[in-house]
Amino acid sequence: GPLEAARAAWLRKRLRFGKDLISDFDVFYKRQMAISIICEDLPEANNRIFLDHNIADRFGIAGVKVEYKLHENTKAVMLDGMANARKIMMTASAKKTFAYGPVRNTGWHTMGTCRMGNNPKTSVVNKFGEAHGVLNLYITDSSVFTSGSCVNPANTVQAVALYLADNIIKQFKVA
Repeated sequence: GPLEAARAAWLRKRLRFGKDLISDFDVFYKRQMAISIICEDLPEANNRIFLDHNIADRFGIAGVKVEYKLHENTKAVMLDGMANARKIMMTASAKKTFAYGPVRNTGWHTMGTCRMGNNPKTSVVNKFGEAHGVLNLYITDSSVFTSGSCVNPANTVQAVALYLADNIIKQFKVA
């Protein structure tokens, strides 16, 4: 989009502020194309989200800290995708190509923190979203996923939540 293009032009010293700003941007923006590589990021055993009392808010409520490392397979898929994207661009007569990734601060979808499964030693909830060992505690969000797909999980979250809600209703429905 235009904001990312302006940032890229500025970083490459192709955008001057002042009377030339619009013409510089126009030249740069009309001569670019972006290819995004989106892939599944496989689970890493040490990735986690936890409360951090060192970054409490003004009410004294602990903040959230994310420890996250990209899986080696994810890195390999991204590098392969970027190499193939570069081939596509060169085939299309690109004069220059730039590749970078993963893009920072884009809103990662952290999933799998309350993994669904049959074994309480390796999962938090059963196939109905009920916590192992805690009756009537149901978790119905993307944290029950054992892995995340490569795109926004909203539709999958909705489908899983509806499935789990239907099962909760069946369990408590009085004939």
